[in-house]
Amino acid sequence: MVGTLVVGGAVGQEDADTTTDAPDQDSAFIRVAHVSPDAPPVDVYVDGEQILADVPFGAVSDYAEFPADTYNVTITPAGDNETVVFEGNLTLEARSVSTLFASGEVSENATQPFEPVLFEDDAFQPAENESAVSVAHMSPDAPTVDVTANNGSVVLAQNLSYQNASEYVTVPAGNHTVEIRPASPGANATPVFTANVTLENETAYSAIAVGYIEANETAGQQPFNVTLVEDATMTVNLPGEETEAPPTETPTNVTETEEPMTETETETPTATETEAATETEEPMTETEA
Repeated sequence: MVGTLVVGGAVGQEDADTTTDAPDQDSAFIRVAHVSPDAPPVDVYVDGEQILADVPFGAVSDYAEFPADTYNVTITPAGDNETVVFEGNLTLEARSVSTLFASGEVSENATQPFEPVLFEDDAFQPAENESAVSVAHMSPDAPTVDVTANNGSVVLAQNLSYQNASEYVTVPAGNHTVEIRPASPGANATPVFTANVTLENETAYSAIAVGYIEANETAGQQPFNVTLVEDATMTVNLPGEETEAPPTETPTNVTETEEPMTETETETPTATETEAATETEEPMTETEA
């Protein structure tokens, strides 16, 4: 498949606290997340050079540093560089920090086409005793949802549709219960999935909804879950002056990040529960292949 890269709004990153002593002003930092629930492990190439190998579903790489430029990105099944799952162009802006989600489906009966989705990671570093959370919806058969915490007292995301991500929300550091609900005007529908998470002090996270609500595991489909990853952050030195705080390590392989959240409720949201919801977040622009 030859296609385009969908470029969206704010969402998350990992290895957040690390900063470089003298970052190149023309550098861009990017990591890759494999969130295609029917795809095998993949290899990722940039301008024909393999940068990630054998990336399994649910894995998120460290950040890699690139000069700001336009690159050709190719994704293939692991060990099979003759079979191209995706090929397209990706433009990285100077001083940007981003996550590239390898999303969608690859099977013949796919309803959501495979396409990488790029989000800027633009969280400010939370203050002492605080954390920040953004939610990324990467489950291809899940409806539009609301995501809340602490019995609905905190709304983390509302009317969040597939291949979109919410703005960061500041919450107290510590233990929280996160609830996924069918979208409703008051974000107060009955939760259908709950997970307990621990958020560290002065840290930003992305909570990524992955897998199938109705998974055929015998066909290799991955079941629904939520994965929590630590994001890069920006710091503010003076009023109105923001500086990026990107990580220093350039990855040569993929490592698993945080453990997936533990599911405590398994009821599945239905189309009738969510048909009144409307999508409010759309990808912003496309970069033509």
